[in-house]
Amino acid sequence: MTESHVRQVEPKHEGRLIAQYREAAGLSQQKLAEYMQVSVHTVQRMEKEVKIKDLYRRRLLVALLGIPVAYLRLDQEEQKGEEKWLLLLNDDPMSFVEDMVANRWKTHLMGGPLSAAHGLGRMVKEVEGFTQNAQGKEWHQRANVQLCMAYQLQASVVGDMMRYDQALKTYKQAFAVARELNDVELQASIRVREAVVFMRKDEPLTAITHLDDGLDLITGQGFPHLRGNMLALLSEAYAKAQRPQECWRNIGLAERVLEQDGSLKERSHRAFNPAWVVAHKGVDALLLNDYDRALKLIDKSLKMYNPTLTPGRARLLARKAEAYYGLNEIDDCTAVAEEALMLSYSVGASNTITRVKSLHATLAQSRWGREPGVARLGAVIATSKGG
Repeated sequence: MTESHVRQVEPKHEGRLIAQYREAAGLSQQKLAEYMQVSVHTVQRMEKEVKIKDLYRRRLLVALLGIPVAYLRLDQEEQKGEEKWLLLLNDDPMSFVEDMVANRWKTHLMGGPLSAAHGLGRMVKEVEGFTQNAQGKEWHQRANVQLCMAYQLQASVVGDMMRYDQALKTYKQAFAVARELNDVELQASIRVREAVVFMRKDEPLTAITHLDDGLDLITGQGFPHLRGNMLALLSEAYAKAQRPQECWRNIGLAERVLEQDGSLKERSHRAFNPAWVVAHKGVDALLLNDYDRALKLIDKSLKMYNPTLTPGRARLLARKAEAYYGLNEIDDCTAVAEEALMLSYSVGASNTITRVKSLHATLAQSRWGREPGVARLGAVIATSKGG
């Protein structure tokens, strides 16, 4: 959602601002409460408050509703040791660390690297310090698990910013912790995230090697969400390598995993659900040049997709625009590409921004280069942040 869709209010009354962005997003108080995992009463009270004191709640609202960070004071937030003091004073410090890391993952998935990166370095240092202090104590292993997840988050954020070498280096740190713990779930989750980096670097064969390694680690160990996620990504890697038989075999295996019991909580923060599988089938079809099938599947997945997961939605819209281009439907292509671009800028999704810019460059050099939609998309790129 862009700022132009919301009537201006006094920035100092944050509750009224939240209410207006919520209404502009088409969310009821009940639905916002569900997404925030709070009561409706909490949302009602929050929308009456002049200032929202809770730092995590402000971050989550920015991620959920697309509120500019300056409106909720996050651009000036220095934290002043806030998280550190909360850590020291909390009655259950291990639970606090676990909640802090989990909440930051949620912010990343909903608000992308732009939201998750704010204060992330400080958070990682807090977890490192806590883990060091936990040596020899009863929660030492739990602390190392959180350190591993914090490193994975940090690598995911910089990877989304297209700083791939830094991402891989940080994943290596995470893997060293996971190996010391002898934790196959964590090791496999790192392998799949490394594979994503190699996919973005257009190295699908290397990605396949990492995904196969991850699958071997958890064979017979359960973790259906993680396994299904890896199989779907493996199908995309094979599609990118133009190996359709292996592609469709692996997406079929991923669909079978949907039938398994996934009630046990997994720690990898890897998405796996029917919408996600349909989305991957659409991307597979796109990579194999079956544009009509790709468009139908991507449209189906967008109808099923959680609307609060803005980075993922932006990625799907960019793929949808590419499918329209493959079908020579240029007006639809540029309109969807513009929507993907604006969503991507709102969350700092550099990889998707680059994908849309590449699509525009292709359009500009094609026989449709002078079409109004192509010119409009070029103007948006030129005038937008980072264009």
